[in-house]
Amino acid sequence: MLYLIRHGQTEWNKKKLIQGQRNIGLDEQGMKQAQQVARFLKNEGIEKLYSSDLTRAYDTAAAIATASGINNIETCERLRERSFGQLEGKPVASLRDLVPNYDTNWGSEALYDMEALEVIQERLLKRLTEIMEESKGRKVAVVSHGAIINTFIHYVTNGEHGTGKTALQNTSITTFIYEDQKWKLQTLNNHSHLI
Repeated sequence: MLYLIRHGQTEWNKKKLIQGQRNIGLDEQGMKQAQQVARFLKNEGIEKLYSSDLTRAYDTAAAIATASGINNIETCERLRERSFGQLEGKPVASLRDLVPNYDTNWGSEALYDMEALEVIQERLLKRLTEIMEESKGRKVAVVSHGAIINTFIHYVTNGEHGTGKTALQNTSITTFIYEDQKWKLQTLNNHSHLI
């Protein structure tokens, strides 16, 4: 089983600024959320933990590691958020104005040096498949980012959920079963630990 977790809140999330691959840390609320998701996952029996190499994801993973008694977090650049190129640091609202189809532009050129949806989907799919192939029979947690997680959800559900359709909450947990080289969505955007 794979637990795919979005990082906790940052100041830029709160201000609705595009983070992309900028290395923004958790704010006070984000640190609290990281502790909440860590407590929620404590007794799930997670054996391996992976994280994007960006601070907001790593610090969320570190809280989970501490609560679950996991000694090692493997970081990976391929688990990073989508690069939003020249638009990083700008208001999210401007993204809709400049690139109205930024979250539905499958098969078309990404503007402003943004990574294309296919590119981020492929890098996440490949890395998650490698992780699960290496971890047969184990429960694995991966902490990553909203836009890239949504492309994976889009892939697994054939576009029913994910990119352009699902607003993932900070520290939400989406779970998948990986069996016989096939992915199956189990739970989507669970953030009950924040209520």
